Amino acid sequence: MPDIPHVEAMTAQEVAAILQVTRNTVYDLAKAGTLTSFNVGRKLRFTLDDVQAFIEVSRDSRKRQTTGADGAEETSGSAGPARARARRNDGQDGETITSNAFVIGGRDMILDSLADSLSAAGVEVLRSYQSSYEELTSLYRGAVHAAAIDLWDSSTDRYNLPYVKRLAPGTPVVVLHLATRAQGFLLKRNDPLGLRTWADLVHEPVVLANREKGSGPRVLLDEHLRMLEADPYAIRGYEREITSDLAQGTLIARGDADVGVATERVFHLIEGLDYRPLQREQLALVLAKTPATGRIIGTVRDVLRSEVFQRELAKSPGYDLTHIGAKLYET
Repeated sequence: MPDIPHVEAMTAQEVAAILQVTRNTVYDLAKAGTLTSFNVGRKLRFTLDDVQAFIEVSRDSRKRQTTGADGAEETSGSAGPARARARRNDGQDGETITSNAFVIGGRDMILDSLADSLSAAGVEVLRSYQSSYEELTSLYRGAVHAAAIDLWDSSTDRYNLPYVKRLAPGTPVVVLHLATRAQGFLLKRNDPLGLRTWADLVHEPVVLANREKGSGPRVLLDEHLRMLEADPYAIRGYEREITSDLAQGTLIARGDADVGVATERVFHLIEGLDYRPLQREQLALVLAKTPATGRIIGTVRDVLRSEVFQRELAKSPGYDLTHIGAKLYET
């Protein structure tokens, strides 16, 4: 059974929605050959796989911030205010941290804001963009210092701490609360299938826009399907992994899929969608306690609790920031 029906060519406007850039920027990327494209007559078109490949390459190529001879921050290939730069750290070879930078892992937008605030406070920061599960195992291996996770454990009906204890055993850590938000169904406008429960994914002829293994939405889906004793591979689209929530939402909005598990944020960013919340999740930040991170952990808490930081995050819909920075667990 195919994992998802053929995804037709995407327009520049649809790609712009995924990348959160203008349509002209998409044309410029295609002209430069940075973003793979093809022509249908005189129209420029893109595939989802090429867009996702561009996102991954872009994450790989972002450079770490450096400090100039006069002590001023410099960033490679950027103008304007200095910002924390990024390096995607796959950790597949057991790589450990070899620089003095503080490495923050995870894909949530809160982490980019945190990295920029820490950089402004004088902390050299690198960013890693992997799933919650991968970042937590990377922290255990010593490849990142901090990992944001949103992993639900069905046996305890708790978020995150069961995974910290299983995947980072014996590791001294501090776990801080970041946000509470909804996880639920991202749906086509007016949802013709009337999807309301997890069981509907099994009993209705749905096409799923599925997230990648190890991500919070994927773990949540798999846990519920296991509880239903359902065969996930019987769901069309289950085997194809979408690594971006914006790509996931775009597929659903244009009719290439019926449903995906996601946070409310995407509903507010892409036209043509409906949203049905199913449960509240907790996003947490796990920080490794090492001689090198002792002072930085305190700075992280100060940033998270600051009014300026929270005021900036409040502009993003769907995030409940009550108790942000609160200590959930320490060992």
